[in-house]
Amino acid sequence: MADDSPKGTILLASGEFDRALAAFEVAGAFQAMGMQMSLWFLLYGANCIRKPRSRFSPAKWFRKFRGGPGRMPETDTFLQHVIKGLNPEGANHLPLSQLNFGGLGPILLRQVMRKKRICSLEGMIRNAHDLGVRFYICQICVDSMAITPDDFLYPVEVKGASSYYLDASSSQYNVVI
Repeated sequence: MADDSPKGTILLASGEFDRALAAFEVAGAFQAMGMQMSLWFLLYGANCIRKPRSRFSPAKWFRKFRGGPGRMPETDTFLQHVIKGLNPEGANHLPLSQLNFGGLGPILLRQVMRKKRICSLEGMIRNAHDLGVRFYICQICVDSMAITPDDFLYPVEVKGASSYYLDASSSQYNVVI
């Protein structure tokens, strides 16, 4: 894509299925139409691109935290293990923002999407990556939630809030979800 093409940014702060669906639908469509899109993930928004693990996976609860870009393991606490263990990982484990019904809501919505041949969230994430949407995660989120770039399904860069400001201020389209 040419350097003079318009830019867009989406900040996904929500870890909910329907909001992630909206973010990836817009990012993929705008990228396909020629806009250079950047998707920024904040706290629970990053759950949709994390490698899926069962809530009962020993690696999720007992794996030693590792260092990496944006990480300061020397300041880690036990509470981070609790947050990591309770936090859903992967696009197929996200709750709905409304009508979740203890996990039944996302199952019903996925079923409707499948029947109507609507691309799944996992498919939209893959399409966005394949189209060239850039993925970024906030450094504070990486450190506070004890995650590293290899916890993600797709390449993600760790950057600070000031980098988001620079990206958003040079964009023609900016939205926070």
